[in-house]
Amino acid sequence: AVCFFADTGCITLSQYILLDPILMFFLMGAVLSMVKCNSCADRPFSASWWFWLSLTGVSLAGAMGVKFVGLFVVLLVGLNTIYDLWDLLGNLSLSLVMFGKHLLARVLCLIVLPLALYTAVFAVHFAVLNRSGPGDGFFSSAFQSQLIGNNLHNVSVPE
Repeated sequence: AVCFFADTGCITLSQYILLDPILMFFLMGAVLSMVKCNSCADRPFSASWWFWLSLTGVSLAGAMGVKFVGLFVVLLVGLNTIYDLWDLLGNLSLSLVMFGKHLLARVLCLIVLPLALYTAVFAVHFAVLNRSGPGDGFFSSAFQSQLIGNNLHNVSVPE
């Protein structure tokens, strides 16, 4: 961690308004959370196991929300989860009900939670930032027509 924070490249990048340091934060957070959740595998459904599994989902949502390069960490966590579930399925001492609980926990924390956070961030974004500004030209006219104060706001299409 000290090497990362003392890295002059990261310090230089963080001086500018670039997304790479934020993306690296969420990528490393997702990998750390995944590893910590795997270390709690001997005590499933404990408070620490739920914490690290949920934090993995939150980090996945953050990584996807910053850049779509975050899909690679989603792929990494997904492959790790498939491997873990496959290993649990092969465990003959584990009942199918308990396997179903493991599957449901991972679906909730690694699919539902990140998707809910990802869409909630966009919902808040569009609810708060609904006014026209200097960067409107980067967006389509259909999107601009929804912005309050834009020349295209509520313009009807000629028939």
